[in-house]
Amino acid sequence: MTVQESYSVNLEITRSLGIHGWAHLDPVLLAALATQSPLLLVGPHGTAKSLLIERIAAALGLSMRHYNASLLNYDDLVGIPIPEEDGDSLRFIATPSSIWDAEFVFFDEISRCRPDLQNKMFPIIHERRIAGISLGKLQHRWSAMNPPAPEEPDPSGNQQVTYYLGSEPLDPALADRFPFVVPVPDWKRLSRDDRRQLVSWRNEHINGDAPSEGFSLEALVNNCVALIPGLEEQYGDWIADYIVMIVDLLERTQLPQSPRRARMLARSVIAIHAARIVLEGEDAELEDSAEIALSFGLPQNAADVPPTETTVIAVHKQAWEIATLMEDDSWRQVLSELDPVRRIQLADELDFSDDDLSRLITQALGARATEAQRVSLAVALFLTYRQTRNLSPAAWEPLIGLSARVLEPRAMTALVRPGPDMTIGQEIKDWTLTLDDTPRARLERNFVLCGYPDWWRRESWKEALDRLRADLAAFEEGTGES
Repeated sequence: MTVQESYSVNLEITRSLGIHGWAHLDPVLLAALATQSPLLLVGPHGTAKSLLIERIAAALGLSMRHYNASLLNYDDLVGIPIPEEDGDSLRFIATPSSIWDAEFVFFDEISRCRPDLQNKMFPIIHERRIAGISLGKLQHRWSAMNPPAPEEPDPSGNQQVTYYLGSEPLDPALADRFPFVVPVPDWKRLSRDDRRQLVSWRNEHINGDAPSEGFSLEALVNNCVALIPGLEEQYGDWIADYIVMIVDLLERTQLPQSPRRARMLARSVIAIHAARIVLEGEDAELEDSAEIALSFGLPQNAADVPPTETTVIAVHKQAWEIATLMEDDSWRQVLSELDPVRRIQLADELDFSDDDLSRLITQALGARATEAQRVSLAVALFLTYRQTRNLSPAAWEPLIGLSARVLEPRAMTALVRPGPDMTIGQEIKDWTLTLDDTPRARLERNFVLCGYPDWWRRESWKEALDRLRADLAAFEEGTGES
């Protein structure tokens, strides 16, 4: 299951509130409500972020304050400050918009908030305090923002990409106060049925005061709260091991996390699993709950370049598999290595079976982003293992198919017009004239020529050649017969 897939649930929160296309987020929303954890929604305008929060607060019967953080002043939060008679302290005269009696606070446009005011939000979001005074009634602190504009916009001029000028990345310390950082679905991610429901007049009657008949959000929250202690007792130690591995792997993928975030993630896994049991029943799988918690629990989701879903799921699957293995298990040692090529080398050194090595080889080929990168690795692996390993057909088939383009070159012709292709072609021609007639030189020449012109329109042939050399150097290749 991927986190963007809608699954069939027995109970639905967002749909019952008239919000369509958000069903995959129901466990996250319920977990945040059950644990009273701050939650940040990140998405384009018009995606129902504010509407959802208003309807949730109304469904729970909570007193809510909705602040536009881009226009907010501190006095809007605390009211009118009046000196006490002794002159040593202040008291605040509350206004209808002040925060003192709020039970649910929503900071909209938080990424457009002044830095000095962001600093004043820290204790509200994290500690439920303001001006050093506890906000005794405050339960939920949720926020929303548009995606920050990247420092380097798409040079292709893609008109489908919307940039929000003025929406800045949050201060990392503030983003780290939100256990849940949730990218919300836009129109492209909605199913056809959700789109039809969204624009249908039949749904106009649904609002925060009149959710679907028989729906009780408060009952769902209470049920989730009741499940959490037992799940912590049952899974706490195992999830701690999983989260330690997750944080280590995220560090290696340039997604470092704070110790606070590690603690948040551990609790989020439990809370989301409790929420899924409430919504879906006892068949909810803990592994899927952990994936959801990780996907919607990274502060980098609010960055100008958020982590890709593929990266997050790959880290999750690797950490999950490692966590299921014993400390002294050789598979744990191999899987703890993030580099797929180094994983193959370790497995070979540890004398893994041919089938196990085949599995790692197919994973490594699949992890390469381009055809040139896959061919580069396939050549190195084929030359290394063609005589020493009896790999599975699933590994041999791609290795042979990819490496044959270099090891069994064929004559080809290509129509090249003046422009970049011709410039690249001349560079390659000049480079080939410098080569000797050694087997290694022929191998490199074949690799570069087999990618012309298609591959080199998308990536640098010189960088690809360097990668081939690195792949060959990583193994004891038998290039003497190439």
